[in-house]
Formats: sequence, C-alpha cells, structure tokens
Amino acid sequence: MKNGTGDFYVDMDHIQVGFRGTAKGEQTTAEAEVQTTHLVPYRLRFWPRTDCKFKLGPSESSCSLKCKCCCQLLSQWMLSQVGLTIVVIIWALLGAYAFYVTEGPREQKQSETLAQIQKDLSTALAVDLNNSKHLDTWPTMIHKYFEKHETLFLEAVGAGFGEGGGGNIWTYPGCILFSVALLTTLGFGAPVPRTPLGRGAAVLFALVGIPLHFLLVLNVGNLTAIKIQQFAFRSRPTDIPGVSEPPRWLKWFPFIAALIYYFCGVIMFGFVRGRRPLHAFMFPLDFTASGGVASVPG
Repeated sequence: MKNGTGDFYVDMDHIQVGFRGTAKGEQTTAEAEVQTTHLVPYRLRFWPRTDCKFKLGPSESSCSLKCKCCCQLLSQWMLSQVGLTIVVIIWALLGAYAFYVTEGPREQKQSETLAQIQKDLSTALAVDLNNSKHLDTWPTMIHKYFEKHETLFLEAVGAGFGEGGGGNIWTYPGCILFSVALLTTLGFGAPVPRTPLGRGAAVLFALVGIPLHFLLVLNVGNLTAIKIQQFAFRSRPTDIPGVSEPPRWLKWFPFIAALIYYFCGVIMFGFVRGRRPLHAFMFPLDFTASGGVASVPG
C-alpha cells in the first residue's frame, strides 16, 4: 500500500497468514496483529561470541585495541547464559565465604563462652551446696541457679545460639545454603547474620546477586520454552500457535514436569536422608523456619 508521500508500507492490522493442508482440506487463517509485537524479544545468547569487531584507528595503538577487545570479550562472556551462570556460581561461593568469615568466629566464640559460663555455674552451685549445713535450703539454692541458667540460656538464644540444633550452622556448607537461599529469595527465616559486617555483606550480596539470578532464570526459561515449542511443532507445517494445533502432550507437559521435579526432591531430600515416607513427601517444609531448618547443622 502507498501512503500520502508515495512510499510503500505494510498494514500489519489487515494481513492474514494461513496454509492449506489441514485434515479437512480447509484453509486456516490467523490475524497477524495477534502474532506480532513491536517489541524486540531481547535475550542473552547461550554461548558467548568470541570475535572482536574493533579496528585499529589512525591515532590508536595496538595496546588500546587489545584492551578494547579484552573488554568486549569479557562483556560477551558475562552477558551470555553460560557466562552468567558461572558469574552467579562464583558470586554465591564468594558470598558464602564472606558469611563464613564474618559469622563463623562469632558463633564459635559464643559457644565457648556459654560453655564456660555453664561450667562456672555448675561449680558455684556445687560449692554452695557443699558449704550449706542445712538441707532445707538446698531446693531454694538450686532453684536460684536454675533461674540464672534460664536467663543465661534465653539471652544466648536471643543472640543466635542454638540455630544449628546444638551444632555450628555457620560452617562453609551452611553458608553456601544461606547464600543460595538469599539469591533465590527463598527466605528460610533462619539463620540470619548477627554481626554488622555479616549483615552488610548480606545486603551487598543480595543487591548484586538477586538481579543476576533473576536475569539468568528469565533467559533460561525463555530458552527452554522456545526449545520445547520447536520440538512440539517440528512435524507441523508451521509453528504459529494460532494456525497449527499444538500436540496434546504439550498441554500436560508443565504438570508432568512439575511432578517429576517434586519427586526428585522427595528422593534427594527425603529418602536419601533416611526420612519416613510422610516426612519425605513433606520435604519442602524442611526449608522453612517452622519446619526445622534452624535445627539442621551446616
């Protein structure tokens, strides 16, 4: 079609696409306006490009050109799905090490201090009972030390003691679990960093890691959806959803994939750990604060 200036243009609102060859020999059409979008579907490449398009200018040296090429190759690697996966994994390991360095010593020192205080209380109670000449005062004396121990225990729990179920939870494997939970915004609820450096590291780690993780998940999901659609319509004359009827298994694929994913979790986090069948099928609760993640040592 021509516009007022004599230029040709295409009216996408009135284009129809179709093909002959259906089971009944009828022509099937679909409006192009529902199949097209003015937005370009940007997504990251799976494998990065390894070429450099910079050319040496008259006033540039070979060193500056090499620096530009290195920066371009590095950015191409980081802005690809493979490179971004490597970046997210390295960031999770670095974050786990930061939590291990900031929270591990505090937890170890707290355990040693509490053990020493309990030992001192036991020694003081034994000395007082030995020096007491009247047995009638023993219940009152023992009750007084019980109250001291209870107050001490509540203060220690409020400061984070016992989050590992009697063991240390800020080990390096436990810190990896915490960093993964922070990246995925899963929100275990326990443990939480107690030191100022640990909390600052958690904020910085989440500020950088969560957007990178979301970007990676979005691109991997888009790539998976495209590959599944291409596989589903590989024997169809066209892959336009409005024209070609999708296969039946495609409608059931999300549900079946979710079931397979769930049963893999049941096997890995349930039966492999020797849990009972009921507890194995309820394994997602183990990753919440109410389900007991705080009682699992790292």
